Amino acid sequence: MASDLMSMGGLEFSLNAITVLVSFAAVVYWVKFFRRIALSGRQGIGWIWIFASVLMVLLLNLSAIVMFTSESVVLVGSGDTFVVEVTKMELMNTLARTIIAVSVTFGAYLLYESMGSADGMKYMFKPVQSLAEARSKAEQKFSLEPGQTYLVLSGPNVTDDAGVEWDMFVDMVTHGTYGFAITRTYPPALRERYGVVKTPILWLTKDKAFKDCIHPTSLIDLSHMVKDFISHDGKTVVLLDGLVYLISHNDFNDVLKIIQGLNDVVVQFDSRIIMPIDPEALTERQFHMLKTEAKLWVP
Repeated sequence: MASDLMSMGGLEFSLNAITVLVSFAAVVYWVKFFRRIALSGRQGIGWIWIFASVLMVLLLNLSAIVMFTSESVVLVGSGDTFVVEVTKMELMNTLARTIIAVSVTFGAYLLYESMGSADGMKYMFKPVQSLAEARSKAEQKFSLEPGQTYLVLSGPNVTDDAGVEWDMFVDMVTHGTYGFAITRTYPPALRERYGVVKTPILWLTKDKAFKDCIHPTSLIDLSHMVKDFISHDGKTVVLLDGLVYLISHNDFNDVLKIIQGLNDVVVQFDSRIIMPIDPEALTERQFHMLKTEAKLWVP
């Protein structure tokens, strides 16, 4: 009987010890994960609840080991053995499973609900489809260096040539380059104005009623879409027309990190990104940081 208790106690202790190590590794991973992504609204709360359940696994198993080793000890022959109270251990295991299940379920619910909420994330399940525009017979006006991100200065104090970024973009897509535009301007109006028919255009808006749109706080989703487009089609051109709008809905550093990540992909695949910006809309420090990530294009 004593040997059975010792055997059962040793197995319980070993399993809890292994679980503690795995849980600790999971906590470290989650902390690193949180430092690398931008979270907002219910989406962020949902991830925090799931993270809390991982942390709870670690704490509960540490508690189990402490409780196990602090139980009364009786002398059996020439050695000691633990007296395990099975009822107490089962109660603790049941409590742990219940708390973890509630945390994970509630976190998953918040993530799911954020997909349809106005302040949440709008998931794009389909990759951006590359479609070629009809080739223009006119001579190409703009020559953009492959593997380069361009910061196009705009605004009344910079140039009178409003919309030069769209002239650059349309010039590229009508001369054999696949393009993808993300813009704050209503896409149908842009298609009519510039004659863009097939090139995918994504609208930065909170209005979920429009088919091809993305919420301004969905930075991670936006980044994945652009990276997937570039890596799939190689020498492409991407127009990111809405930096000020993105910055107004997110922390500037989060937007900057997204741009830095896109730059890495642009260099690898000889793509190009065009980003119009009005310097007057930014602080001097913000504008300087953007300039370090892109080549200035002054019309």
